[in-house]
Amino acid sequence: MDLTKFKTVDETIKVTMIVAISCCVILALAFTVAFIFQYRKIDEAYTKALVLDTSGKVYETTPIAASDMRKYEYEDHIKTFVSKWYAFDESTYDNNIKSALNLIGNRGKELLSEYNDINMHNSLIQKNIIYSVTIKDIHVEMRSVPVSGEILFTQTGYRARGGVSRDVLAKFTLYDVSRSRENSHGVKIESWEVNYSEPKETAVENLKE
Repeated sequence: MDLTKFKTVDETIKVTMIVAISCCVILALAFTVAFIFQYRKIDEAYTKALVLDTSGKVYETTPIAASDMRKYEYEDHIKTFVSKWYAFDESTYDNNIKSALNLIGNRGKELLSEYNDINMHNSLIQKNIIYSVTIKDIHVEMRSVPVSGEILFTQTGYRARGGVSRDVLAKFTLYDVSRSRENSHGVKIESWEVNYSEPKETAVENLKE
C-alpha cells in the first residue's frame, strides 16, 4: 500500500478545510462591515427629513431638541403678544386686544384697565393715531422656574405731521396651558413688567422707511 497517497489526500483535505474556514471568516467580516455601514446609514436617515413644499421643491431638515423647539414657541408667543398689544389703530384695536388677552393671564386685566383709564380707543379715533412696534431683541431663560425672559422693542405712535417713539423693555414669566385655537402655543404670560425710555419725536420720512 502506498502511504504517500493517503498523506496527499490528508493534506488536500486540510487545505480545503483551511480555504473553507478562511472564506467563512471573510464572509463574516464582510457581512459585519456591511451591517455596520447599513446601520449607520439608517441612523443618519432618522436624523434628517425631507420636506416637500407646495411648489414641488424638496428641502432637507434636521430635527432639534424638544426643549429648543419649546423655547422658539415661547419667543414667538411673546412677539405675537407685543405685536397685538402695542401695535394698532382705531380699526384694529378691538381685535388686537381681544387676541392678546388670550395670550396672557390675570395680568392682562390690569393692562386692559390701564388702556381703559386713558380711553385708548377714543384717543385713536379723535387724534387719528397709529401705533407700530419694532422688536429689537428677545431672551427666554428656560432654566428658571417659572420660565422667564425679557424683550426689547420700540413703539411708535404717529400721525400725519410726525410721531413719537419710545423703547420698551418688558420682563415676563410664563406658564404652560392647554393648546387651543386662540392660543396655539399652549402658554400664557404670568407677569409683565415694563420700563419705558424717554419719548423721541420722529419725522414722517423716518416713519415711512
